[in-house]
Amino acid sequence: MLIETTETSGEIRGVRVRWIKACVSGHCVKQLLIYEVEEAETVFGAPFDDAMDRTMQMGMYAVDRIATDGTMWQVATAVSYVVDGRCVRTTKIRHCDEIKPMSADIVIIRDGKRVPQEPWSCVNGTKPISHDALLADENRNPK
Repeated sequence: MLIETTETSGEIRGVRVRWIKACVSGHCVKQLLIYEVEEAETVFGAPFDDAMDRTMQMGMYAVDRIATDGTMWQVATAVSYVVDGRCVRTTKIRHCDEIKPMSADIVIIRDGKRVPQEPWSCVNGTKPISHDALLADENRNPK
Protein backbone atom coordinates (compact mmCIF):
# COMPACT_ATOMS: atom_id res chain seq x y z
CA MET A 1 0.00 0.00 0.00
CA LEU A 2 1.09 3.53 -0.73
CA ILE A 3 2.38 5.58 2.18
CA GLU A 4 1.63 9.29 1.90
CA THR A 5 3.18 11.92 4.10
CA THR A 6 1.93 15.42 4.84
CA GLU A 7 3.89 18.09 6.59
CA THR A 8 2.67 21.14 8.46
CA SER A 9 5.02 23.84 9.67
CA GLY A 10 4.32 26.22 12.49
CA GLU A 11 5.74 27.89 15.54
CA ILE A 12 5.60 26.78 19.15
CA ARG A 13 6.96 29.11 21.81
CA GLY A 14 8.94 30.99 19.16
CA VAL A 15 10.56 27.86 17.70
CA ARG A 16 9.72 26.58 14.23
CA VAL A 17 8.34 23.03 14.26
CA ARG A 18 7.46 20.48 11.61
CA TRP A 19 4.52 18.13 12.17
CA ILE A 20 4.66 15.16 9.82
CA LYS A 21 1.90 12.60 9.37
CA ALA A 22 2.34 9.29 7.56
CA CYS A 23 -0.87 7.80 6.18
CA VAL A 24 -1.65 4.42 4.66
CA SER A 25 -4.91 4.15 2.72
CA GLY A 26 -5.94 7.49 4.24
CA HIS A 27 -5.40 6.33 7.82
CA CYS A 28 -2.81 8.23 9.87
CA VAL A 29 -0.41 5.56 11.17
CA LYS A 30 2.51 7.68 12.37
CA GLN A 31 3.17 11.25 13.50
CA LEU A 32 6.43 13.09 14.06
CA LEU A 33 7.02 16.51 15.55
CA ILE A 34 10.49 17.94 14.93
CA TYR A 35 12.33 21.11 15.90
CA GLU A 36 15.94 22.26 15.66
CA VAL A 37 17.79 22.16 18.99
CA GLU A 38 20.09 25.05 18.00
CA GLU A 39 17.11 27.25 17.17
CA ALA A 40 15.44 26.43 20.50
CA GLU A 41 18.67 27.26 22.34
CA THR A 42 18.83 30.61 20.55
CA VAL A 43 15.18 31.42 21.27
CA PHE A 44 15.41 30.45 24.95
CA GLY A 45 18.97 31.73 25.47
CA ALA A 46 20.10 28.56 27.24
CA PRO A 47 21.56 25.15 26.42
CA PHE A 48 19.07 22.44 25.48
CA ASP A 49 17.99 20.29 28.42
CA ASP A 50 14.97 18.40 29.73
CA ALA A 51 13.44 21.59 31.14
CA MET A 52 13.59 23.31 27.73
CA ASP A 53 12.08 20.26 26.05
CA ARG A 54 9.33 20.23 28.70
CA THR A 55 8.62 23.91 27.97
CA MET A 56 8.27 23.05 24.28
CA GLN A 57 6.04 20.11 25.17
CA MET A 58 3.74 22.39 27.18
CA GLY A 59 3.55 24.62 24.13
CA MET A 60 2.55 21.58 22.06
CA TYR A 61 -0.33 20.89 24.43
CA ALA A 62 -1.48 24.52 24.09
CA VAL A 63 -1.32 24.31 20.28
CA ASP A 64 -3.19 21.00 20.47
CA ARG A 65 -6.08 22.58 22.37
CA ILE A 66 -6.16 25.85 20.44
CA ALA A 67 -5.14 25.11 16.86
CA THR A 68 -5.15 21.39 16.06
CA ASP A 69 -8.52 20.38 17.56
CA GLY A 70 -6.95 17.82 19.90
CA THR A 71 -5.24 15.81 17.16
CA MET A 72 -1.64 16.51 18.23
CA TRP A 73 -1.72 15.05 21.76
CA GLN A 74 -0.36 11.63 20.74
CA VAL A 75 2.84 13.09 19.30
CA ALA A 76 3.05 15.73 22.06
CA THR A 77 3.06 13.00 24.73
CA ALA A 78 5.63 10.86 22.91
CA VAL A 79 9.11 10.59 24.43
CA SER A 80 11.52 12.96 22.71
CA TYR A 81 14.97 12.11 21.43
CA VAL A 82 17.67 14.17 19.73
CA VAL A 83 19.22 13.06 16.46
CA ASP A 84 21.39 15.15 14.12
CA GLY A 85 20.65 18.32 16.08
CA ARG A 86 16.89 17.87 15.93
CA CYS A 87 14.52 17.10 18.77
CA VAL A 88 12.02 14.53 17.56
CA ARG A 89 8.84 13.12 19.01
CA THR A 90 7.38 10.20 17.12
CA THR A 91 4.38 8.00 17.75
CA LYS A 92 2.53 5.24 15.99
CA ILE A 93 -1.22 5.66 15.77
CA ARG A 94 -2.75 2.25 16.43
CA HIS A 95 -6.45 3.13 15.95
CA CYS A 96 -8.46 5.92 14.34
CA ASP A 97 -9.87 6.90 17.75
CA GLU A 98 -6.39 7.85 19.02
CA ILE A 99 -6.35 11.02 16.93
CA LYS A 100 -10.05 11.81 16.97
CA PRO A 101 -10.54 15.60 17.00
CA MET A 102 -12.11 17.10 20.12
CA SER A 103 -14.85 18.62 17.95
CA ALA A 104 -15.99 15.13 16.91
CA ASP A 105 -17.54 14.76 20.38
CA ILE A 106 -19.56 17.98 20.24
CA VAL A 107 -23.21 17.17 20.93
CA ILE A 108 -25.59 18.66 18.39
CA ILE A 109 -29.17 19.30 19.49
CA ARG A 110 -31.74 20.02 16.79
CA ASP A 111 -35.41 20.55 17.55
CA GLY A 112 -34.75 19.47 21.14
CA LYS A 113 -33.30 16.12 20.10
CA ARG A 114 -29.73 14.92 19.99
CA VAL A 115 -28.53 14.44 16.42
CA PRO A 116 -26.87 11.04 16.04
CA GLN A 117 -23.33 11.24 14.73
CA GLU A 118 -21.32 8.69 12.83
CA PRO A 119 -18.23 7.43 14.66
CA TRP A 120 -15.17 9.48 13.66
CA SER A 121 -12.63 7.76 11.42
CA CYS A 122 -9.42 8.82 9.66
CA VAL A 123 -11.28 8.16 6.40
CA ASN A 124 -14.65 9.92 6.08
CA GLY A 125 -17.58 7.60 5.62
CA THR A 126 -15.86 4.54 7.09
CA LYS A 127 -15.92 3.07 10.57
CA PRO A 128 -12.90 3.61 12.83
CA ILE A 129 -10.48 0.69 12.57
CA SER A 130 -7.37 -0.75 14.14
CA HIS A 131 -4.25 0.36 12.28
CA ASP A 132 -2.27 -2.80 13.10
CA ALA A 133 -2.38 -4.19 9.54
CA LEU A 134 -1.63 -0.74 8.12
CA LEU A 135 1.30 -0.31 10.53
CA ALA A 136 2.70 -3.61 9.27
CA ASP A 137 2.70 -2.12 5.74
CA GLU A 138 4.34 1.07 7.04
CA ASN A 139 7.04 -0.99 8.75
CA ARG A 140 7.78 -2.87 5.52
CA ASN A 141 7.97 0.36 3.48
CA PRO A 142 9.20 3.12 5.79
CA LYS A 143 9.73 6.60 4.35
